[in-house]
Amino acid sequence: MQPLLAGDPSKIGDYRLLARIGKGAMGSVYLGGSRGGRPVAVKVAKPELAEDTDFRERFRREARMSAAVGGFWTATVVDSDPEAPHPWLATEYVPGPTLHRAVAEHGPLPEGTVLGLGAGLAEALQAVHRAGLVHRDLKPANVLLGPDGPRVIDFGISRAMTASGMTATGMFFGTPGFFSPEQTTGTDVAPPSDVFSLGAVLVFAATGTAPFGNENTAAMLYRVVHNEPDLSALPEAVRSPVAACLAKDPDARPSTGELLDIIGSSRHFSADWLPSDVKTLINGHTAQLERVLHGGAPDHERPPAPRKGAGGTAVAPPPAAGAGNNPSVLAPRSSSTAGQEPPPPGVPRPDGSAAPPHPAGGSPSAAGEADSGQHRTDPPEGVRGELPGPVFHTAGRASALLWSGFSALLAYGTVRTGADFGVSGESAAVFMLAVFLLLLSAVLSLAHALVPAIRLKINPDGIRVSRMGLHRDIPWSRVGRVGLVGTGKKQALAVWVASASTPESRWWHRVREYHGGSRIFTIGASGGWWKRRREARRLRAALQQYAPSRYDPRLV
Repeated sequence: MQPLLAGDPSKIGDYRLLARIGKGAMGSVYLGGSRGGRPVAVKVAKPELAEDTDFRERFRREARMSAAVGGFWTATVVDSDPEAPHPWLATEYVPGPTLHRAVAEHGPLPEGTVLGLGAGLAEALQAVHRAGLVHRDLKPANVLLGPDGPRVIDFGISRAMTASGMTATGMFFGTPGFFSPEQTTGTDVAPPSDVFSLGAVLVFAATGTAPFGNENTAAMLYRVVHNEPDLSALPEAVRSPVAACLAKDPDARPSTGELLDIIGSSRHFSADWLPSDVKTLINGHTAQLERVLHGGAPDHERPPAPRKGAGGTAVAPPPAAGAGNNPSVLAPRSSSTAGQEPPPPGVPRPDGSAAPPHPAGGSPSAAGEADSGQHRTDPPEGVRGELPGPVFHTAGRASALLWSGFSALLAYGTVRTGADFGVSGESAAVFMLAVFLLLLSAVLSLAHALVPAIRLKINPDGIRVSRMGLHRDIPWSRVGRVGLVGTGKKQALAVWVASASTPESRWWHRVREYHGGSRIFTIGASGGWWKRRREARRLRAALQQYAPSRYDPRLV
């Protein structure tokens, strides 16, 4: 949760805005207070959507239908205004972390909690389907763990977005790790699609990983359609209902009512339905929310710590792609999607103005999409290399070795040619200069081939640049803005940080100044034309995933 920015409204409809929660595909999300003092999450459509008449019409219909959903386990839509200059939607605020956050920080949930979660989600989907809606994007970031049970959020919005024409050609709206086969192949999406996603969510809750992996979107989509998931790690009581949900044929999947018959009635969601460490998150959310409602200033929070998997190794769950779409939670930066954060004091904003000092005083935070939940006093100072994240390398070592050999052979040939023709006088001097330049090129190319490549890693903590066992860490807490600049072979990753943290060139890592920022990694050095384009796309996707509030796609 962050303070409101200068351009943010102070009021939407009858709701006073208290803090900025996040920013997703539809627009910005705010923590608001009703006139009676109840907290709500207010999602406001971005300007380009507000100008789309098809989106407005779809939003109007979906908002009306969403308000009729009801049910025990959904975050209630309490108000909306599709006719406003920027259409908005207000939902009940739930004081608890998302399932993604809980598993990211504290590992898989116990069997009883998973079964209770499954029953609650089945009842929630039952209410959504009765209202004539299909959720389409059920995922861990859209499931809140409240003190009295789970809540499903964001129903109806996915359909309004996909039908608006605002998504790019070839892009999916949703989260591939939790897609149904019919979503993947583009066939009709009906309630059985949500049941498939429910099964995938329960696998994540019980094991900490999505059923079809998370390392490559194309590979995941293929496995969703063609491969059977490995459910051997699931507890026996969970395995059977999950296997039924994950059937490839929609007609073979149970309905939500049949799933409740398999699981049993909803567990009694008492104070003990969640593990103690997750309850601690909820208590923190509740206390922090109270402080915000009583005038406390929002604060930034640390990203989730890695949990421990089998053998004591650090494990992180798959990213909650599209988590920024969640309207009912407070979402700072994390391994999923997060909200817009103001840059650190003194760091330039995208418009060139300096960021003001952060407000003093303690501050609260509440549930997050990939979310927050723990009050923090100091931001992390380092970047934990063991956390998962995409890695990028400078390339060209093989071509440098080939060029070194070619230059050496050319120098040898030049010497032999001069000797055979008896070159002397001024011509000899020219030959010697040519030989010297060729040998210099051979030596420099050989050095380039022998020196280890520069390695760049992007993860939830920040940016790590490595070479020969040496590291340069740039935590997200110090970054005000980040993006790709330049074109072609000169395209590079640039960061803008607080002046006290400005990276300086070292003998093993050269840094170049760029309009007040620093170019720290040259994507143009990662390979040929095709590979440069591919790596640039990967890097942009990593920045959008791990630093959405700091990534500036407008940089050139």
